Amino acid sequence: MSGLSSPSSGLVPQLTDGLVTLRELREEDADTIVAYCNDPAMERWTTVPWPYRREHALEYVAAGRRSWAEGSRFDFGIEYEGNLVGAVDLRRPILPALAELGFALAPQARGKGLMSRALRLALPWGARQGIEVVQWRANVGNWASRRAAWSVGFTVEGSLPGLLEHRGKIVDGWLASMRIDENTPLTPTHPWYDPVTINGRSVRLRASVESDVPRFVEGHADPANKYWIPGIKENYTAEDARTHLRRDAENNATGKAVSWAIADPQTDLMLGEVVVFIHDRRDNQGEIGYWMHPEARGRGLATEAAFLGARHALLPTEEGGLGWGNLGLRASVDNLASQRVAEKAGFRRLGLERGVHLPPDGGPRGDLVKYDMVPSDLLTLQYP
Repeated sequence: MSGLSSPSSGLVPQLTDGLVTLRELREEDADTIVAYCNDPAMERWTTVPWPYRREHALEYVAAGRRSWAEGSRFDFGIEYEGNLVGAVDLRRPILPALAELGFALAPQARGKGLMSRALRLALPWGARQGIEVVQWRANVGNWASRRAAWSVGFTVEGSLPGLLEHRGKIVDGWLASMRIDENTPLTPTHPWYDPVTINGRSVRLRASVESDVPRFVEGHADPANKYWIPGIKENYTAEDARTHLRRDAENNATGKAVSWAIADPQTDLMLGEVVVFIHDRRDNQGEIGYWMHPEARGRGLATEAAFLGARHALLPTEEGGLGWGNLGLRASVDNLASQRVAEKAGFRRLGLERGVHLPPDGGPRGDLVKYDMVPSDLLTLQYP
C-alpha cells in the first residue's frame, strides 16, 4: 500500500489481538483489494464482480463508509504484518439483532488461522452493537470458508437445495447460525476429522481423491463386496462414487467419521477403504469398517489397514490420534475373511449380536460377531 492516506470516517473502530488487526478500509487499499478479488477462488465461491477492477474496489470502500453511517453493514479490513490481507463484514439485512457474516482472504494469507482470529475480533464487537444471532452461508464445496466458520462455533446441518444464486445459477448451499454475546466461546462445537496420511509397511492410508472413482466403481461391482457391504446399488456408477466421496467429506467435517483410501505406497493406486465412525462422542466410542478391491485381497493388506486406522482412533490426541476410548468392529458370522482380519489386527472377540445382519439376497437375518479394541491394547499389540 502506498500513497497518501485517505481521511478516516471516524466510524470504524480498530480491533486487534496483537497479530491480526481489523480496521477501516481506505481508498489506498484499492490495488490490494483488486489483487485478491481477482483470485480464481473469488470467482468460484463469491459474487464479487468478475473480472474485478479498480473502480469496483473504490465503490466497495465508498459503499462501506455509507453502510457504516447507516448502521446496516460493518466492513472491516483485515491487516496482518502491516498489510491488508482480506475483509470481514457483518450485514443487517432485516433486523438489527440479526446479521449475516461474510469474509474473504488473500491467497498468500490462507492456511495460517488468520480468519479465525479476525472472526474472534469481529463477532464479540458485533454482540456489543446489539447483534444477537449471526448467520453464515456458502456454496456447497467451499470447504475453506466452512472450516473458518466451524472454527468459531458454527455448525452446519447438511446442505440446502437451491439456497444461493451464483453468477446466474441457482446452487446448493450450506447455512449455519448461532447466538452470540460477549461471552460466547467462539470455539468449535464438534471435532473435524481430517484423514491425515498414515504410512505403513505395505499400505498408505490417505484421503480419497477424484482419481479413485474408477477403483470405487470396480470395488463396488465385486460380488463379494456387494454381498457383505449393506446398501451397494446394483448398478454402481461413477456418480455414485462421487456422492460417496462427498458424503465422506461431510462426515469428516461434522465429526461423525473419518475415511481413508487404502493405497499402494509406491504407486498410490487405491486398494480399498477403511472408515472409523463415532457412536458416542461423550464416551468416545466408535466403530471401524473396511473393504478391499478384489485385486488387493489375500496379502494381509486389509489387516494392516485396519490396524493403522484403529491405532489412529485410539491414540491420544497429543500423539496425533483421535483420543477415542473404545473402537468396535462387527462381522457376519459367515464372513470368515473379515473375522480373520479383525483378529490378526488385534481386535478382541466379545460375542455375538444376534439377528441383526440382513443379507442383501433377502435371506434370513443372521448374527454378527462383535470385537473391540481399547487404548491399553496398543501397549501389547505388535504391528501386523
